[in-house]
Amino acid sequence: MNTTFLMLIRREIWEHKSLWIAPLVWVGLITIFFNWGMLQVPDGANAHITVDGQSVSEMHNAIKLPEDRKESVFAVSFLAIFGMISVFMTIVVFFYLIDCLYTERKDRSILFWKSLPVSDVSVVLSKLAVAMVVVPVGVVLLSAVTQLVNFVTVSLILHGSVIGDIMPDWSFGAWLRSQAVALGMMLGGVLWYAPIAGYLLLLSTWAKNKVFLWAILPPIALPVLEKVFLHSNHVLDFLGQRFSGYIQLMKVDPNAFEAGNHERLPPVSEIYNAFHLSNVFMSTEMWLGVAAAAAMVFVTIRIRRYRDDT
Repeated sequence: MNTTFLMLIRREIWEHKSLWIAPLVWVGLITIFFNWGMLQVPDGANAHITVDGQSVSEMHNAIKLPEDRKESVFAVSFLAIFGMISVFMTIVVFFYLIDCLYTERKDRSILFWKSLPVSDVSVVLSKLAVAMVVVPVGVVLLSAVTQLVNFVTVSLILHGSVIGDIMPDWSFGAWLRSQAVALGMMLGGVLWYAPIAGYLLLLSTWAKNKVFLWAILPPIALPVLEKVFLHSNHVLDFLGQRFSGYIQLMKVDPNAFEAGNHERLPPVSEIYNAFHLSNVFMSTEMWLGVAAAAAMVFVTIRIRRYRDDT
């Protein structure tokens, strides 16, 4: 990667501070509320409090989790934190993509950048790389650090209590495997939703104003018009498949996350095997979407190159 491209990526992070401020604030809120919830857990002096008709002290004596079940506790919590950060950053990236090329035309900074020996290909690809590479990798890393911080703080809060004694010891294996699963899910998600990113990037460079409305109105209006005039739902089915097809392809087994009590807590292997990531990467539909995204990025570059912004 050349220095010019790195400079363009640094430019995006500098100009769009929400890409790093927003996730830090969100992670801070997750940590605060998570630990606040732990402070409400009864300590050893309140061991008479019952849960499902069983006292906490009785649970302490009764629960004998095998090692794979202990890892399951961490695996579920790790993936839950990763999911919360991923969903939030998806919203942040949506607003970034519709704004990144539109704002430089609105504030006329595009004239400065066009005066530099920087190609339109590099500029557009740098913005795409921030949304589809830098942010996703950052989400995985931030999620991993948040998991470690939450484990340490919860351990300190519950240390010496009955609930603290019930908690399993730290499992590095579960943490590491969770990062591998999170990375695979992130890569699959990036490829699956690439055409949506390409569409938003195209609108950002094409729309003269009200780019947000151009981004949300067509997906809403087209299914309604088709239903009214053609009495069919092809557009709605297509959009539904594009938004939810990724989850459907993974064929997530909900039974792997049923844990009504410790006896039903699934082994950690069942939790990881609940995500069939290979189905995503072997999907023809996904690769057609990647091709469509490449076509839209190509059109975006052409529009930016030949559009008269003077």
